[in-house]
Amino acid sequence: MLRSERIAQKINEKIKVWLKDHTRLIVAIDGYAGSGKTTVANFIAKQNPYALIVHLDDFICHWEDRKKMIKSTKDKPEVFERSWYRYDDLEKLIRAFKTRNKDSIKFKTYNYNKNDFGPFKFFDLSKRILVIDGIFLFHPIHKINKEWDKTVYLDVDLVKADKKIIAREKKKWGKNYLPESHPDNWVKYYKKAYRRYIKNCKPQKNRDLVFKL
Repeated sequence: MLRSERIAQKINEKIKVWLKDHTRLIVAIDGYAGSGKTTVANFIAKQNPYALIVHLDDFICHWEDRKKMIKSTKDKPEVFERSWYRYDDLEKLIRAFKTRNKDSIKFKTYNYNKNDFGPFKFFDLSKRILVIDGIFLFHPIHKINKEWDKTVYLDVDLVKADKKIIAREKKKWGKNYLPESHPDNWVKYYKKAYRRYIKNCKPQKNRDLVFKL
C-alpha cells in the first residue's frame, strides 16, 4: 500500500468518528507543495463513497490575472497567501454544501496543460463529507478558515519537497522549464510565502491530524 493511501485510510477512519457529531462534515487538508495533498484526497474519495473532493488548484486565478498581481505589488509572496485562488467561488461551494439547497453546483476549473480555464465542473452536493485540499487553507486572512470542522496537516521536509517540485517542473516543461533565477518563474515567491506562513501562522499547530512526512 502506498504511503498516501495509508494516510487516506487513517483519515477515513477518523472521518467515521467525526461524522457521529456532524450531519455534514467539512475537512481541510493543508500542506506544502509536493506533500501529497491531492493524492491523499483522491485516495479518500476512492475509499469513501460519501466524500466530495475539492482541489484548491481547480480554483486558481487565470495566469494573466496572477501575472498582473505579481507585477503590480512589492510584496510578491503575499499574492500567493492572499489572492492566488478564487476564494469567492470556493466560499460559494462551501455555502451550497452546508445549506444543500441544490443537488449540485458548477464552477469553471483550471486546465494547467492549456494554461486556461477548462469546461465547467459539477460538484455533487448530496455527499455528506466535503474534503478540500490546498495550501494556505489555515491562514487567518481567509474567511474560509472558519468553515473547517476538522483539519489535517501534512508536515513535509521543505528542502526535500523543493527538490521534488523542481524535478516535477523540469519533467513537465522540458526545454521550456524556467529556472528560479528567471523573472517569470514565480516559485521563489511561493516558497517565501509558505515559509512565512509556517513561521507566522504555524499551520501544523492545533490540528486534528498531523502526518509527519
